[in-house]
Amino acid sequence: MATAVFLLSRLLPGSFATDRILENSAGYYSKGAESDRQAAYQSYIRRTGLDQPLFYFSLAPATQPTDSLNRLYSETKQARLRKLAWHYGSEHNAEAYLSSTELIDKQLQTYPDASLKHHLQTLRAEVKYHPLQDAARKVAVVASHPQVKQAAKQVLERLQTMQQERASFAFLVPQVSWHGRQNQYHQWLMRLLQGDMGTSYRSSRPVLALLTEAIGNTWWLLICSMAITLALSLELSILMVKKKGRFLRKLLLPFLFITDSIPVFVLALLLLVLLANPDFIQLFPVYGMGYYSPQRLSFWQQLSQWWQYMTLPMLCLVLSSLPYITNQVYASIHSAMQADYTRTARAKGLAEGAVIRRHILRNSLLPIITIASDILPALVAGTLIIETIFAVPGIGRLLIDSVLARDYPVLIGIVLVIAAFRIIAFLLADLGYAWADPRIKQQLA
Repeated sequence: MATAVFLLSRLLPGSFATDRILENSAGYYSKGAESDRQAAYQSYIRRTGLDQPLFYFSLAPATQPTDSLNRLYSETKQARLRKLAWHYGSEHNAEAYLSSTELIDKQLQTYPDASLKHHLQTLRAEVKYHPLQDAARKVAVVASHPQVKQAAKQVLERLQTMQQERASFAFLVPQVSWHGRQNQYHQWLMRLLQGDMGTSYRSSRPVLALLTEAIGNTWWLLICSMAITLALSLELSILMVKKKGRFLRKLLLPFLFITDSIPVFVLALLLLVLLANPDFIQLFPVYGMGYYSPQRLSFWQQLSQWWQYMTLPMLCLVLSSLPYITNQVYASIHSAMQADYTRTARAKGLAEGAVIRRHILRNSLLPIITIASDILPALVAGTLIIETIFAVPGIGRLLIDSVLARDYPVLIGIVLVIAAFRIIAFLLADLGYAWADPRIKQQLA
């Protein structure tokens, strides 16, 4: 699973280096010259190991450049080189032609002449992605300007060479390349086996440290929400199976059905509007995890502040999972009421509450434990949305920020943590089976 997560994360478009270092919009690196940004980009990918191949081997068309791509070009230029090599069937000619067009970009920054700039922009649009048949004519027009004659002449020569030596079906020939252990996956796997999840691209901090800081709020949010959901579902199910609970069942089941049909993000927004809105009822803070205090807060003050900010996220998680859990627990208890041991307990004269809690509930624990093992991974998925809406600094917020920043090491670490939650849930379910049914414990022994 870790291998699949690593490889799939590399399929995401864009990268942190391209978005942050080579950006032309407002940003730290955008203030520098193009050559400085390229030098910073090359230094970054060498430092992070992104200049190495992705896996032990690669299968690609013979015309597709492989090893030199990450070392020479950014992702935009890599895509352009692949397209040219695919179309004309020669990696060498495509790379030579692409290098000559880089001179055109430099001329655009060097000469402010408006008419020349127009010709250069037209030429660049024609030859950058899809060199057309009349590109030579446009090159000749630009070449009439003495300041760019040499650069335009070089573009024309390499364009003609690429067109004359075109191999239309060369991309149909496959090529298998063996990269050995010097690849990104092998380096990542070796560090992971040693307990090192890597370093964040965005903050240059260890991924394990970031996860440790973020997992606290998520963990308590999950545990408290799961405990409240299970307790409520058990009590509501017990009340509904009683003879006196028919009226409650008629009211509660439609409410649970309506709640279950509301998406989690809509439910979160409704709670914010209804319970955290100054124009309606502001019982809870809107978002975040508290305020900064120059004085050290006591434990009870910190706990009180934590509950104020976590009540709405917790309530949202409970309401989103309560209908399904209650329905399953109610069905399990209701079926157990038709069993022979239930009729025997009633024939002994036991009260209805004692029959339910001593006999029915104990024999209904197996399906309830199965449901409880499934609710933990479901709540983990729900926290991703809840923490984003309520601005809770947890795993969910960290995941969203990592995806937006293309911070692959953090993204992979979070997915592995979620997988660990699921494994822990299954392990606890197996232990719960052995505790609820001694026959299972004997079979395991």
